[in-house]
Amino acid sequence: MALVNADSPKGVSKSDIKKASRLGEKEFQELVRKRYLEPVKVKGRVVKYRTTEAGREYCMNKAKSLKLFKYLRIRQVSDEFFINALKSAYSNLVKTSPIAPYVKISDLRMKLVSELGIAHDEFDRKIIELNSSNPYVVQLHTGSGEPSEGVKTVRGVYHYVIIK
Repeated sequence: MALVNADSPKGVSKSDIKKASRLGEKEFQELVRKRYLEPVKVKGRVVKYRTTEAGREYCMNKAKSLKLFKYLRIRQVSDEFFINALKSAYSNLVKTSPIAPYVKISDLRMKLVSELGIAHDEFDRKIIELNSSNPYVVQLHTGSGEPSEGVKTVRGVYHYVIIK
């Protein structure tokens, strides 16, 4: 993070902070406004910034929250484990589905993403692979709804699934 990099007695230039952290001008000004970064004057003009105590605390709290987020996105799930979890979640959701045996892909995705700790894209990729490798076991079906709720494939957007 930029605030950690800016933690030096001499300070770090604004362009170095923005480059290291991919901050835009607006985000950088927000950090200065909240006094997370303080200007260091060199020959009467501000050319560098360093982290304040509040900035260090903000940075440490932000880093702690990102560790869990990164863990969730990086976690890998084997195909066998995913299939078993998929079948289990499907059997639970089909009981409450108003149009059984169809289950909304968005409901299935929400359940598995929280249970397995995988990303939405990972779920979509795996269910598309399962459908293309064995279309009888995982059957994708079109329906009405937002495209973001479904699974996008070359053939279109699918909103419902039947798992056998």
